Amino acid sequence: MDVWGNILSSMSSKLDPSTLKLLKGVEKAEYRNGELYISAPDPVYKDWLENNLLDEIKISASSLFGENLKIFVLSEDEEDIYIDEPVQKVESKPYRLTNLNPKFVFSNFIVGNCNKIAYSACMSVAENLGKIYNPLFIYGGIGLGKTHLLHATAHYVLSKNPDANIIYTTADTFMSELIYYMQNGSVLEFRRRYRDVDLLLIDDVQFLEGKERTQIELYHIFNALHLIGKQVILSSDTPPKNLKGLQERLKSRFVSGLVVEVKAPDLQTKISIINKKSRDMNIKLPNDVILLIAKTINTNIRELEGSLSKLKAYSEILGRPVTFDMAREVLKDILEIKEVEELSIEKIQREVSNYFGVNINELLGNSRKKKVATARQIAMYLSRYLTDRSLSEISKAFKKKDHSTVINAVEKVEKNMEKDRKFRLTVEFLKEKIMSL
Repeated sequence: MDVWGNILSSMSSKLDPSTLKLLKGVEKAEYRNGELYISAPDPVYKDWLENNLLDEIKISASSLFGENLKIFVLSEDEEDIYIDEPVQKVESKPYRLTNLNPKFVFSNFIVGNCNKIAYSACMSVAENLGKIYNPLFIYGGIGLGKTHLLHATAHYVLSKNPDANIIYTTADTFMSELIYYMQNGSVLEFRRRYRDVDLLLIDDVQFLEGKERTQIELYHIFNALHLIGKQVILSSDTPPKNLKGLQERLKSRFVSGLVVEVKAPDLQTKISIINKKSRDMNIKLPNDVILLIAKTINTNIRELEGSLSKLKAYSEILGRPVTFDMAREVLKDILEIKEVEELSIEKIQREVSNYFGVNINELLGNSRKKKVATARQIAMYLSRYLTDRSLSEISKAFKKKDHSTVINAVEKVEKNMEKDRKFRLTVEFLKEKIMSL
C-alpha cells in the first residue's frame, strides 16, 4: 500500500499545486498499529510540515486509518528509532527495569539548603510529567541523595498512576542491556522497550564516557522520547559540560531542560539526617554525639549512616548507651576527631555573653536588666537542647539553687520564639554559631 500516495490523493483537492509538489518530497511514510510515521528529508522540511500542514494531513490520514490516529514527523536522526521492520521479541529479560528502592520516597528525604532546588524540581516533574524540566539533569558528589530523588520521583508518579510505564536504570546497566540485545540480534527490541515509557531515569551517566555505541543508542532513544513528550531524568557526579568523552550532541540534549546541583549537606541538614537515621535504626544518641558526627563528617550521607551503624553495633555488643567518649573512641578510625571538644555549658555561656555584650558574672548573677535576663534565659535554653546535661547540672552551672529556674527559662524562650520572629532568628543564629564551633 502506498501510504503517502493515498494521503496526497485525499488532500489534492484542498491544496494548491505548488504545496502538493513540495509534499512529494516526503520519501517514506509508514502506518503501524494506529500510528503514522512520516520521514522528512531534513529538519527544515520537518519544521515546515509540522507548523503548516500537520492538521490537514491528520484529517486526510484519519479518513484512511481511523479517528484515533497518532502522527509523528521524523528527521533522519530519529527515523531509525521508529521505522524498522518488526522483529521477534526476546523472551528472557536479564534485568529488572523498575527496581525501585521502597525506602527512597519524598516523605523521608531530608530537605535543606543543599538540595531543596533539586527536590523541588523533582516534585514539579512528578506532578507535570513531560511538561516541564524535560530533561531534568541532577549532578553532585557521591552519596548526596541523587538516587534517592530519582527513585522518589518514580514512586510518586506510580502513586498517582499505577499503570505508568517507568524504567529506572544506571548507565552501566543500560550499556549491559544493549550488549545483551546486540548479541541476540535484537537491537530494535531494545529501542522499543525504552521508547514505550512514560518516565526514563538513568543514574550515573558519567559512566557513558567513551562508550560511543551506547551514546548513539541513548541519543536516539532520548530524541524519540522527547519527540512524544515523555519525561527523562538523568544524574551524574559532574555537570554535563564537564563530562569528558561524551558526544557534544548528547551534552546539548542533557542541558536542553533544567540542570540542578545537589551539594554536600550543611550542619543543620546533617543534624536533621542524623536524627532521622538514628530513629530509623532505633539508636538513642545524646546531642553532643549528634553534634560530633555532624561537625566531623564533611563528605556524604552514606558516611553518616556508616558511623551510626558502627555506634549501634558497639552499643549493643558492650551493653552500654552511646556517650561522647564512646563515640570518639569507636569512630576514631573513620573520623579525624582528636581536636573536637565536647560542647560544654561554659562554651555556650561564653558565646551568648559575647553576643549580648554582657560579662559572665552578670550572666551568672541575679541581674533583672532585660538584656542580661534575656541572655541568661537563652543560654539556659541552649544548654538544655545542645547538651545532655541534666536540669540540676545546668542550674548548678548557672549558680541557681533550683532547677525550676531552668525550666521557666526554657518555657519562656520557646513562647517568645513562637510569637517574636526577630527573637527566634536571634536564638537560631546563636544555635548555629555554637554548633559550628
